[in-house]
Amino acid sequence: MTEIPAIELEYAFSVRIDFKERHLWQTPVGKRGWVPATGGEIWGPRLQGRVVPYSGADYADAYGLNAHYVLEAADGSLIYIHNRGYLRQADGESFPQNPKPARDSESYFRITPQFDAPAGPHDWLNRTVIVGTGQRHAEPDHTIFTYYAVL
Repeated sequence: MTEIPAIELEYAFSVRIDFKERHLWQTPVGKRGWVPATGGEIWGPRLQGRVVPYSGADYADAYGLNAHYVLEAADGSLIYIHNRGYLRQADGESFPQNPKPARDSESYFRITPQFDAPAGPHDWLNRTVIVGTGQRHAEPDHTIFTYYAVL
């Protein structure tokens, strides 16, 4: 029997996404919501920069998170990110059923992003499997995503 190698994770970078307003509405399948990103910053060993203000938003329903943004690397390169994943509050409810931002450590947040980066120093994002965690914060309203490259 062939031994399966273990998967390892390497911290790549973190992103803080700032929010200002939250929108919710009822549909036949449940609540939906969207929250525009007003800005933010990127830091870490493999990527630094900022979140381009109003370049995207978090879209959520009872099935999970579907978020789109544009990141601007420190060298000016624009990078599209599409986050998909799950956010569950400590009480087990999903956003947007409980739309208020959680207090620190009150949520379970896992994401699998996809990137569209230009050729050059950031195209490693296009060919690397990346997973992440997130943590919502209420005051001020923001989320911090932490991304890991799968080795």
